[in-house]
Amino acid sequence: MKIDFNFSPNSTLSFHNYIKTDYNNRFNSWKNCYEAFADINQDENVLALHLGFYLASWGMYRGSAAIFQKDYTIHIKAVQIIKDFYDLRCDTILEVTSLDISRIIYLTKALYKHYNSLQYMMKEELVDRKPTDTLISKIIIGTLGCSPAFDRYYNNGVKANGFTFNKMNEKSYKELFQFVEDNKADLIKLQQELYKIDTIHYPLLKVVDMYFWHEGYNL
Repeated sequence: MKIDFNFSPNSTLSFHNYIKTDYNNRFNSWKNCYEAFADINQDENVLALHLGFYLASWGMYRGSAAIFQKDYTIHIKAVQIIKDFYDLRCDTILEVTSLDISRIIYLTKALYKHYNSLQYMMKEELVDRKPTDTLISKIIIGTLGCSPAFDRYYNNGVKANGFTFNKMNEKSYKELFQFVEDNKADLIKLQQELYKIDTIHYPLLKVVDMYFWHEGYNL
Protein backbone atom coordinates (compact mmCIF):
# COMPACT_ATOMS: atom_id res chain seq x y z
CA MET A 1 0.00 0.00 0.00
CA LYS A 2 1.43 3.35 -1.05
CA ILE A 3 1.62 5.94 1.74
CA ASP A 4 0.06 9.34 1.15
CA PHE A 5 3.22 11.45 1.37
CA ASN A 6 3.63 15.19 0.93
CA PHE A 7 7.22 16.00 -0.10
CA SER A 8 8.20 19.35 1.44
CA PRO A 9 11.89 20.33 1.05
CA ASN A 10 11.70 23.84 2.55
CA SER A 11 13.16 22.84 5.91
CA THR A 12 16.14 21.11 4.30
CA LEU A 13 16.88 24.06 2.03
CA SER A 14 16.46 26.64 4.79
CA PHE A 15 18.82 24.72 7.07
CA HIS A 16 21.51 24.48 4.41
CA ASN A 17 21.23 28.16 3.59
CA TYR A 18 21.59 28.86 7.32
CA ILE A 19 24.68 26.69 7.92
CA LYS A 20 26.25 28.18 4.79
CA THR A 21 26.75 31.34 6.85
CA ASP A 22 29.23 29.40 9.04
CA TYR A 23 32.14 28.59 6.72
CA ASN A 24 33.69 26.01 9.08
CA ASN A 25 30.48 24.30 10.16
CA ARG A 26 30.78 20.67 11.30
CA PHE A 27 28.39 19.56 8.56
CA ASN A 28 31.20 20.31 6.10
CA SER A 29 32.99 17.24 7.47
CA TRP A 30 30.73 15.01 5.39
CA LYS A 31 31.64 16.93 2.25
CA ASN A 32 35.35 16.86 3.11
CA CYS A 33 35.28 13.12 3.71
CA TYR A 34 33.17 12.31 0.67
CA GLU A 35 35.38 14.37 -1.62
CA ALA A 36 38.49 12.75 -0.14
CA PHE A 37 37.13 9.31 -1.03
CA ALA A 38 36.63 10.44 -4.61
CA ASP A 39 40.33 9.52 -4.95
CA ILE A 40 40.31 6.04 -3.50
CA ASN A 41 43.93 5.45 -4.54
CA GLN A 42 45.45 7.99 -2.18
CA ASP A 43 47.24 6.96 1.00
CA GLU A 44 45.06 4.79 3.26
CA ASN A 45 46.23 6.70 6.34
CA VAL A 46 44.97 9.94 4.82
CA LEU A 47 41.59 8.41 4.02
CA ALA A 48 41.35 6.86 7.51
CA LEU A 49 42.06 10.26 9.07
CA HIS A 50 39.34 11.89 6.95
CA LEU A 51 36.92 9.16 7.95
CA GLY A 52 37.77 9.43 11.63
CA PHE A 53 37.41 13.22 11.76
CA TYR A 54 34.10 13.10 9.89
CA LEU A 55 32.77 10.48 12.31
CA ALA A 56 33.87 12.67 15.24
CA SER A 57 32.07 15.68 13.73
CA TRP A 58 28.96 13.56 13.32
CA GLY A 59 28.82 12.49 16.95
CA MET A 60 30.41 9.04 16.77
CA TYR A 61 33.24 9.85 19.19
CA ARG A 62 31.14 10.72 22.19
CA GLY A 63 32.50 9.45 25.50
CA SER A 64 30.08 6.52 25.59
CA ALA A 65 31.07 5.35 22.08
CA ALA A 66 33.48 2.43 21.88
CA ILE A 67 35.61 3.97 19.12
CA PHE A 68 36.26 6.90 21.45
CA GLN A 69 38.90 4.61 22.96
CA LYS A 70 40.77 4.12 19.66
CA ASP A 71 42.95 6.17 17.34
CA TYR A 72 42.27 6.68 13.64
CA THR A 73 44.17 3.56 12.55
CA ILE A 74 41.17 1.33 13.32
CA HIS A 75 39.61 2.85 10.19
CA ILE A 76 42.38 1.69 7.84
CA LYS A 77 40.75 -1.73 7.49
CA ALA A 78 37.43 0.01 6.82
CA VAL A 79 39.11 1.98 4.02
CA GLN A 80 40.31 -1.30 2.52
CA ILE A 81 36.76 -2.68 2.69
CA ILE A 82 35.41 0.47 1.03
CA LYS A 83 37.90 -0.10 -1.80
CA ASP A 84 36.49 -3.60 -2.35
CA PHE A 85 32.98 -2.13 -2.72
CA TYR A 86 33.92 1.01 -4.63
CA ASP A 87 31.55 0.08 -7.46
CA LEU A 88 28.78 1.30 -5.12
CA ARG A 89 30.22 4.82 -4.98
CA CYS A 90 27.53 7.31 -6.04
CA ASP A 91 28.29 10.39 -8.13
CA THR A 92 26.95 12.34 -11.11
CA ILE A 93 27.35 9.23 -13.29
CA LEU A 94 26.10 6.48 -10.96
CA GLU A 95 23.28 6.17 -8.44
CA VAL A 96 22.64 2.84 -6.73
CA THR A 97 19.28 1.12 -7.28
CA SER A 98 17.36 -1.81 -5.85
CA LEU A 99 19.58 -4.06 -7.98
CA ASP A 100 22.46 -3.19 -5.62
CA ILE A 101 20.74 -4.19 -2.38
CA SER A 102 22.54 -7.52 -1.99
CA ARG A 103 25.92 -5.88 -2.47
CA ILE A 104 25.06 -3.09 0.00
CA ILE A 105 24.12 -5.76 2.56
CA TYR A 106 27.46 -7.51 1.97
CA LEU A 107 29.20 -4.19 2.56
CA THR A 108 27.38 -3.59 5.84
CA LYS A 109 28.30 -7.09 7.02
CA ALA A 110 31.97 -6.65 6.08
CA LEU A 111 32.22 -3.38 8.02
CA TYR A 112 30.32 -4.85 10.96
CA LYS A 113 32.67 -7.83 11.07
CA HIS A 114 35.72 -5.55 11.18
CA TYR A 115 34.54 -3.29 14.00
CA ASN A 116 33.06 -6.23 15.87
CA SER A 117 36.47 -7.94 15.83
CA LEU A 118 38.03 -5.17 17.93
CA GLN A 119 38.24 -4.94 21.68
CA TYR A 120 37.87 -1.63 23.46
CA MET A 121 39.36 -0.30 26.68
CA MET A 122 36.50 0.36 29.09
CA LYS A 123 37.24 1.06 32.76
CA GLU A 124 40.76 -0.35 32.40
CA GLU A 125 39.53 -3.59 30.85
CA LEU A 126 39.44 -4.77 27.24
CA VAL A 127 35.86 -5.64 26.34
CA ASP A 128 33.84 -6.55 23.25
CA ARG A 129 31.43 -3.92 21.92
CA LYS A 130 29.11 -4.51 18.97
CA PRO A 131 29.11 -1.74 16.35
CA THR A 132 25.77 0.00 15.85
CA ASP A 133 23.83 0.47 12.63
CA THR A 134 24.42 4.19 13.15
CA LEU A 135 28.20 3.79 13.00
CA ILE A 136 28.21 1.45 10.01
CA SER A 137 25.72 3.49 8.00
CA LYS A 138 27.52 6.77 8.74
CA ILE A 139 30.73 5.23 7.42
CA ILE A 140 28.93 4.19 4.24
CA ILE A 141 27.21 7.52 3.62
CA GLY A 142 30.48 9.38 4.27
CA THR A 143 32.49 7.35 1.77
CA LEU A 144 30.24 5.78 -0.88
CA GLY A 145 26.88 7.54 -0.43
CA CYS A 146 24.91 4.35 -1.08
CA SER A 147 22.92 4.30 2.16
CA PRO A 148 21.33 6.82 4.50
CA ALA A 149 22.74 7.15 8.00
CA PHE A 150 20.36 5.36 10.33
CA ASP A 151 20.70 7.75 13.24
CA ARG A 152 18.07 8.99 15.68
CA TYR A 153 16.83 12.03 13.75
CA TYR A 154 16.66 10.22 10.41
CA ASN A 155 14.84 7.25 11.97
CA ASN A 156 12.37 9.53 13.74
CA GLY A 157 11.70 11.44 10.52
CA VAL A 158 11.07 8.23 8.62
CA LYS A 159 8.70 6.88 11.28
CA ALA A 160 6.81 10.18 11.57
CA ASN A 161 5.99 9.98 7.86
CA GLY A 162 4.68 6.43 8.10
CA PHE A 163 7.63 4.62 6.51
CA THR A 164 9.76 1.79 7.89
CA PHE A 165 13.02 2.10 5.91
CA ASN A 166 14.98 2.86 9.07
CA LYS A 167 16.92 -0.35 9.51
CA MET A 168 20.02 -1.81 7.86
CA ASN A 169 18.38 -4.87 6.30
CA GLU A 170 17.04 -6.09 2.97
CA LYS A 171 13.37 -5.31 3.67
CA SER A 172 14.22 -1.76 4.71
CA TYR A 173 16.38 -1.12 1.64
CA LYS A 174 13.65 -2.46 -0.67
CA GLU A 175 11.16 0.02 0.75
CA LEU A 176 13.77 2.76 0.62
CA PHE A 177 14.46 2.27 -3.08
CA GLN A 178 10.73 2.13 -3.78
CA PHE A 179 10.41 5.48 -2.03
CA VAL A 180 13.18 6.85 -4.26
CA GLU A 181 11.37 5.64 -7.39
CA ASP A 182 8.04 7.06 -6.23
CA ASN A 183 9.55 10.47 -5.42
CA LYS A 184 12.42 10.66 -7.88
CA ALA A 185 11.40 13.91 -9.57
CA ASP A 186 11.13 15.72 -6.21
CA LEU A 187 14.39 14.23 -4.95
CA ILE A 188 16.27 15.27 -8.09
CA LYS A 189 14.84 18.78 -7.82
CA LEU A 190 16.00 18.99 -4.19
CA GLN A 191 19.38 17.57 -5.25
CA GLN A 192 19.70 20.38 -7.82
CA GLU A 193 18.67 23.06 -5.33
CA LEU A 194 21.24 21.79 -2.82
CA TYR A 195 23.91 21.93 -5.50
CA LYS A 196 23.14 25.63 -5.97
CA ILE A 197 23.75 26.17 -2.26
CA ASP A 198 26.73 23.90 -1.60
CA THR A 199 28.16 23.36 -5.13
CA ILE A 200 28.53 19.64 -4.45
CA HIS A 201 26.60 16.74 -5.92
CA TYR A 202 24.70 14.98 -3.17
CA PRO A 203 23.87 11.35 -4.05
CA LEU A 204 20.12 10.63 -4.04
CA LEU A 205 20.31 8.51 -0.89
CA LYS A 206 22.20 11.33 0.82
CA VAL A 207 19.37 13.64 -0.23
CA VAL A 208 16.88 11.17 1.29
CA ASP A 209 19.00 11.09 4.44
CA MET A 210 19.09 14.87 4.70
CA TYR A 211 15.36 15.22 4.07
CA PHE A 212 14.27 12.80 6.78
CA TRP A 213 17.03 13.95 9.16
CA HIS A 214 15.50 17.42 9.06
CA GLU A 215 12.02 15.97 9.47
CA GLY A 216 13.19 14.20 12.63
CA TYR A 217 15.21 17.16 13.85
CA ASN A 218 12.18 19.45 13.60
CA LEU A 219 10.15 17.09 15.77
